[in-house]
Order: sequence, then structure tokens, then C-alpha cells
Amino acid sequence: MVYNSIMSSRDKMYDSRALAKFFGVSEETVWAWCKAGKLPAFKIGKKWRVRVSDLQKIIDGKVQTRKPNRAGLF
Repeated sequence: MVYNSIMSSRDKMYDSRALAKFFGVSEETVWAWCKAGKLPAFKIGKKWRVRVSDLQKIIDGKVQTRKPNRAGLF
């Protein structure tokens, strides 16, 4: 399948529900972070998705979000 050859194991994605559980916040908070550019997210249909590799880069402090004047997610 072409999809599997394009997506590597590092490109798995989290949805807003999984991210909310991971961060210990509500889904509404995750949506707000995505809309504000605090997470490098994109929408598939009506659902926000974040690549695991992008999330790891944020955790490692190697990627800047669209709001570079703010430190981290908070």
C-alpha cells in the first residue's frame, strides 16, 4: 500500500483525545493549543492530528511553533 510506504514509524499521529490524555488536559485545551499554533498540528476532516515526530521535536526543544515569542506550550 502506498500509504504505508510514505508513513514511517516516526510519522504516527496522535489525535486530540490521545494528546489530552498525554498532557493531562481537556480536549478543548488541546484544540486551543492547535488553533493558536502552540502544537504543530493539522486537520484531517474535523479532527486535529499531531505527528509523533513533531511532538518529540517539541519535547526535545528542537522545533519552534508559529508563536516563537512564547516559551514552550504554556
